Amino acid sequence: MTRIVMVNLEGKIAGAERSLLLLVKYLKDEFVFSAGCPPESPLGAVLGEMGIDCSALPAPPRRYRSLWSLPYWFRAAWRIAGIALKAKADIIHANSFTAGAASLPAASMTRKKLIIHARDFGRGGLAMRLCTRYCEKIIAVSRAVRNHLVEQGVRPDKIEVVYNGVDENTVDARASEKTAHDSRTDGENHEFVFAQVGQLVPWKNHRFFLAAAARVAEALPTGRFWLIGDDIFGRDSRYRTSLLGQIANSGIAKKVRLTGWQEDMRELWGGIGCLVHTADCEPFGRVIIEAMAHKVPVIAVGGAGPSEIIESGRTGILVRAGDVEGLSEAMLRIARENEWAKNMGQAGCRRVISDFTAERTAVQMRQIYRSIAPGV
Repeated sequence: MTRIVMVNLEGKIAGAERSLLLLVKYLKDEFVFSAGCPPESPLGAVLGEMGIDCSALPAPPRRYRSLWSLPYWFRAAWRIAGIALKAKADIIHANSFTAGAASLPAASMTRKKLIIHARDFGRGGLAMRLCTRYCEKIIAVSRAVRNHLVEQGVRPDKIEVVYNGVDENTVDARASEKTAHDSRTDGENHEFVFAQVGQLVPWKNHRFFLAAAARVAEALPTGRFWLIGDDIFGRDSRYRTSLLGQIANSGIAKKVRLTGWQEDMRELWGGIGCLVHTADCEPFGRVIIEAMAHKVPVIAVGGAGPSEIIESGRTGILVRAGDVEGLSEAMLRIARENEWAKNMGQAGCRRVISDFTAERTAVQMRQIYRSIAPGV
């Protein structure tokens, strides 16, 4: 069987890590997986529960691009090489470009084949050029990411677009036409929750959501606004502080709820009437398909990944970046037009079942692994 080492430099579980766990879950009976990630981490614990041999990588630095982080890169590369040799790996699969930067020298030292998962828009630079030149394959999570890589000079034949998927066991609506929207539109005084879900980092653009929320609150007294997430990697504390200040001065502070980071969203989706995703340069948008899988209507900024997921007006709504009036109008329509929103939630769920399941992702990755290490 083909042996694969999964490399993830972060130990906490965000979107990229959830995708890694689903891939391993669906393919672990066909390939021999092992992993490298920070010790005693949530990711390592879950992998261990799945029966995956997980070796410790050095704890990640606060700033990857700092000169002070150079010793970390040497230690990480050396450790990854040791893990690959111990596992007798055929392939090293780096779960991000950052992981690829540490895995490339390890793959070179051990003569292992390297796959890099492109889960965001890389910043270019020498490290990215070396990674994309010397790896076997790059897995882009959307056509938008693929096109960005090609613009950066990456050979198109090296890139495969493989969308993220949700676990089909979490799609709650195949046998029922009830939607998440139904449970919170009974009665005029029922609170209607708009939620933004994701890390508290600047590019997620929570300010846009909060600006629209202030308008919606004036027209919809029952509107409530949740920020579900946190600065889980501890690199954007100033941004989090600025958001708290914006909320305090917004006039709607009593209607805004910060839930903190949620490892498991399944209990929360039932209380959310609409997901509002305001990142204006989103590589894919994993939380979008998770919301759609639970029949939660979605509003997202058009462009990049969300435009590949959502057919505006049918499976969700796409708005222009920075258009506060357009976003607030879309939010009010979702809250007020129950039947229309219900149909949208159902259509979104069908879209996920058709095109964005973890099983579909696994089928594509199986083919890629076997093309790189045939006959192993």
